Amino acid sequence: MDQYNKSGLALQKNLLNLRRERDHLKAQGELEEAERLGKEIARIEAVVAALPEAAKPPTLQ
Repeated sequence: MDQYNKSGLALQKNLLNLRRERDHLKAQGELEEAERLGKEIARIEAVVAALPEAAKPPTLQ
């Protein structure tokens, strides 16, 4: 697997971990921190969505 695909997989894994952490914070009642993290997740997803198709690693869903 080349570095490009490894980076895409790492980004996908990091986003998954951030979503889990956000959900964990919500469950603990730390709503402000969960909301802040949710905004960061949305910002990262927006950047990825704005990439041209040719620049998106095939591993990203």
